[in-house]
Amino acid sequence: MTKIARVESFRLSAQRDYEGTAGLRAAGAPGSPGAQATPGAPRDTIRPATARQAESPRALTINTGRNLCVYPAQAEVLLVRITTDDGLAGWGEAHAPPIPRVAQALIEDLFAPQLIGRDPLAIDATWDALYASMRLRGYGSGVMLEALAGVDIALWDLAGKLLNQPVYKLLGGPYRTRIPCYHSGVPGNTLDERIAQARQIVDLGFTAMKTSIGRAPLDEDLDGVEALIDAVNRHAAGRSGGKVDVLVDAHGVYDTRSAAEAGRRLERLGAGWLEDPLPPEDVDGYAALCAALDIPVASGETECTRWQFNDKLRRRASDVILPDICRAGGITEGKKIALVADLYNVPWCVHASISTAVHLAAGLHLIAATPNALLCEYPSSFKTSPLANALLKEPILPDAGFLNVPDGPGLGITFDEDALAAHALDPYEPVR
Repeated sequence: MTKIARVESFRLSAQRDYEGTAGLRAAGAPGSPGAQATPGAPRDTIRPATARQAESPRALTINTGRNLCVYPAQAEVLLVRITTDDGLAGWGEAHAPPIPRVAQALIEDLFAPQLIGRDPLAIDATWDALYASMRLRGYGSGVMLEALAGVDIALWDLAGKLLNQPVYKLLGGPYRTRIPCYHSGVPGNTLDERIAQARQIVDLGFTAMKTSIGRAPLDEDLDGVEALIDAVNRHAAGRSGGKVDVLVDAHGVYDTRSAAEAGRRLERLGAGWLEDPLPPEDVDGYAALCAALDIPVASGETECTRWQFNDKLRRRASDVILPDICRAGGITEGKKIALVADLYNVPWCVHASISTAVHLAAGLHLIAATPNALLCEYPSSFKTSPLANALLKEPILPDAGFLNVPDGPGLGITFDEDALAAHALDPYEPVR
């Protein structure tokens, strides 16, 4: 019987200005004409001077930025490779910025000793054993589940290669193999730059895109969204007579009252959804917001297990859930999360951000095999990041706003070994 013989992980890094390319800055670049810095504010809050900014923000506009997470200065990922005793290898990814060494230590010290000698096809039983190994200590989310996700995805890739089938077929699909996606991130340091980029995104065939708010006063943020929605829909109407859904991500910076104010205005503007308006811990606030607004409230990139999602869904605290397959325990747990959401008639979307094509491919296979899938996130970084399509022999490219699920065995992707080795921070050799 084939057995697992080796478990490895590799940190990869590449210089890339994630926040600038994702359009998360409210800002003109430091030193650009007309840029001004808020005293004591971090670099990413530098903004072009406007008449509105000359006024003091309204006292009741709550947006302290205290719930924003830290992004690394460079793109960082952690890939996992599991090899059988007959030399077949499967690849996974643990969503690990900005601390990939922590997930790497978990894989090396905790998971690898339990995996060696196991049947690579006993994926569900393996997931349960690995999860239980730290259950007593309360490790039910965070880096523990990110590390477990990397191992789990590698096992599914390996299983597909062993059985010569794409992962989505092993999961019981497909419901679909051509997946609608949205362009995540509207690059640019000024509103004019972002509008120009958004028009280019429409020209690429996307009918949905996501922009960010939360780093400027509420009125300023929403004025920018209004201008963006108006510009892209005028552009889309001129091209094809169509309409573009502009999704809005607030990164958890508001209180319930400010989030409700933002949601009501976004409803009037015709935005597609309001994502993460509140800190993830405020489940009751999310439930109140979902009840008060007609615009869908999307959340879930921080939740990692079916139990966490069940609690949120039972309380009607999310209209759309956004599990991150490389954070939420991998494909095994991801499918269970999707099916729990289906019990509540709630759709789910793939969340993807700083990552490689392993992350995107894993999400595509899962979305193909679940009935309540809605959209797949396509990060703007995939067009430029040396850790995304640049690592593949055959890139995963959008086509008129859709992504085709890779159809080869396993995840259906093949690395360019030279490109992979060039970005590896750990000793790397191909499997021979």
